[in-house]
Amino acid sequence: MALDERNENPLRVLAISGSLRKASFNTGLLRAAREIAPDGMEITIFDIKDLPFYDGDVEAEGDPASVVALKSAVRNADAVIFATPEYNWGTSGVLKNAIDWASRDREEGSLMGKPATIVGAGGRAGTARAQMQLLETLGETGSVVMVKPGVQIQAFAPGTFDSEGNLIDEKTRELLRSHLEEFTNWCARLLWPRRFVGHACEMDVALAAA
Repeated sequence: MALDERNENPLRVLAISGSLRKASFNTGLLRAAREIAPDGMEITIFDIKDLPFYDGDVEAEGDPASVVALKSAVRNADAVIFATPEYNWGTSGVLKNAIDWASRDREEGSLMGKPATIVGAGGRAGTARAQMQLLETLGETGSVVMVKPGVQIQAFAPGTFDSEGNLIDEKTRELLRSHLEEFTNWCARLLWPRRFVGHACEMDVALAAA
């Protein structure tokens, strides 16, 4: 069932990369996601490079413009995709910092209860350890995270990314596409559960008759 059959509005997804590098694999992963997003999904990439380090004293004086923009972007999105590199068996400091700032928002639409998913491209483990760490962090923010099917890409395998960080391997793009399609359906079940009532009942009837 296509998303536009369940809801007339597109699924607005905010995408955040945990790497600041110009030719970042993880930012490239999000660009690819934006290119191949399923019908009914709109992906917007948010650049976190201008965020200051989280500081309670700075927060007490009023959020800097970049923090205001981040919180607003999260609130205006239906869901969030986090793309994490892996540094020393963990996620990047800049991504953790962005989540720390975003988690301070208590208004409706904040990370609390927000559907999210995690992808990543890195070494031989494909950022698996960083993703596990990030899953714990997002658990504390109250985000509802879709774990499977996962996307853990060995970024240094020949032919996966080009020199500018663009995802060029078709099998990997298909893996990402499948993840996005499942994320679309998963978010719809969370955001618009009543849209599935009739469909679920039809399935129950079919199973009962089998």
